[in-house]
Parts: sequence; structure tokens; C-alpha cells
Amino acid sequence: MRHLAVPLLLVLAALAPRAHAGAVGVTTVAWTKTSVTTDTPRVLDTVIWYPAVPRTGTPEALGLRDAKVRRGRFPLIVFSHGTCGRPIEATYLTMALARAGFVVAAPPHVGNTADDPTCFTTDVFIDSAANRAPDIGFVIDSALALAEEPGSILYRRIRADRVGVAGLSFGGFTTLVVEQLDPRVRAALVLVPGGTGFLGTADITQPTMVIGAEHDQIVTFAESERAYERLAGPRFLVELLGGDHLNAVDECPAFCGTLTQEEAHDRVLHYGVPFVRRYLAGRRVRLRTLTRPIDGVTVQSEP
Repeated sequence: MRHLAVPLLLVLAALAPRAHAGAVGVTTVAWTKTSVTTDTPRVLDTVIWYPAVPRTGTPEALGLRDAKVRRGRFPLIVFSHGTCGRPIEATYLTMALARAGFVVAAPPHVGNTADDPTCFTTDVFIDSAANRAPDIGFVIDSALALAEEPGSILYRRIRADRVGVAGLSFGGFTTLVVEQLDPRVRAALVLVPGGTGFLGTADITQPTMVIGAEHDQIVTFAESERAYERLAGPRFLVELLGGDHLNAVDECPAFCGTLTQEEAHDRVLHYGVPFVRRYLAGRRVRLRTLTRPIDGVTVQSEP
């Protein structure tokens, strides 16, 4: 399913401090890497959200453009979008993470975005599968290098010892692959993943939360269950009752289940934000916040 552009009203709603207060800055950085399949350049116009100083930068739908970064060093989360998606397809989540004290970098997976007319074709899908994990590793490298570059917007603002990944759909699969391959990753948040049968054999030992949808018509909730079974470290499986695949993104033109987007997003944030605060940022978060089901979800966990 093609993930459509984020409508202004939905993004502005995400800006409201429903779950987490704090100003959100946003900037875009163009990093160029080499494709692992074709040796051609891949320009990754990466959207970066971060905790910002209020009343700095230029207000826009995605945050305060090029605002000053709040003092401190923050954990880094790299976000991987779904097939034919965009880096800004889940701003309710990426912006909430920035409000909660994380730097969130979201690159496009070139060729497999909503702006690529052939993004659904088999050859492009296979090419994306080969390039996605290297894309994420490259963005981790680039963001950490930017944090060491005097004069950059993120200079001395990222904790290199606290790197996480997140993603949804094909990006959820990408997140699991990166956990297997990159020892820098300390925790991961995985939404409605597919393709778990194609994961490598290595154990996934990092703390991981999988959030799936009961009525997922694209990858099925069984894929979330299989992803949970592959986890060998602290693990959580949250099921959005009544939910479907595109409840995980900002806009749901189809495959929406019986949930409103606000209901689905509130439930994702209820579990996802405290999870990364505890396991990536090292904050004090009660385990019962992550293990106790609220209305509209079921939870399995081995924390």
C-alpha cells in the first residue's frame, strides 16, 4: 500500500503536547552513500527531529525548522519507513520521540519511496531489501560524525553509546535485520513487520518491542508473533485490537481496521515511548507500564 503524504492537519495534531511536552526541532541533511547493488550514488535526504529550544527556528508542520538544539546529549534513533513510504510517514511517533528527548533520523530508502513510480516492482523491492540495512548503518555513521563536527547543528548533542532503531512494515523488517548486524544498536521499536522468514539466523538479543495489528491485512499479526519469537533478549509484543496495517502511519486511506488514527497512535505511544526511555535512554520507567495491558491492546512480555 502506498503511504500517502502527511496532511497538514494530522501533523499539526501530532505537534500538540498530548503525550509529551517539549519543543521539536527539525532539519534535513543530504548524505550520499554508494549503493551496495549498483555502485551508484544514493542521496539520502534525511529528516532529523530533535529536542529544541522553544521560540527558535521557523515554525512549520514538522516542527521548528533549524531551531537551536536543547542542551544535553541525546540518544539517537534511526527510523526506517515502509515500502513506498516516506521518512515523514509516522510523524506522530518520530516527533513524540524528539519531545521525549531523542534525536530521530529518518532517511528515504531510495527507489522504494512514495515518490518512486516503480516502488512496487519486484526488482526494486529486491534492490531495496539489499540496501536498506546499509542505509541505516550509514545514517548512524553520518549522524554520529555530524555530532563530532564543530559548527554542525548537532555538535555534541548525540550519545554515541545509545543508538537505537525503529521502523514499520518493510522498515520493521529492516529494523530487525539491523539489530542482527550492527552491535551499536542497543534497543529497537518494530511496528507491523513482515518478512520474518527471511531474517538471518543470528539471535536478536537487544531489548525489542514489536507492535502489531490484530486485523493486519497486509502482513498479518502472525508476522508480529513470529518476530517476537525471534527475540532472545528483553522482549515485548503489543497487539492493537481492531487495528490494521496503516494504523501505524499518520494517514490511513485504507487498511484502517476499526480504530481511529488517534486511538491507534495513542496506544503506540503509550508503550513505545516508555520502552525506549527505559531501554535506550536508561530512564526510570516502571515495568508495569510496559507489561500491563490498557483498553484495546493485549501484551506479551519477557522484560
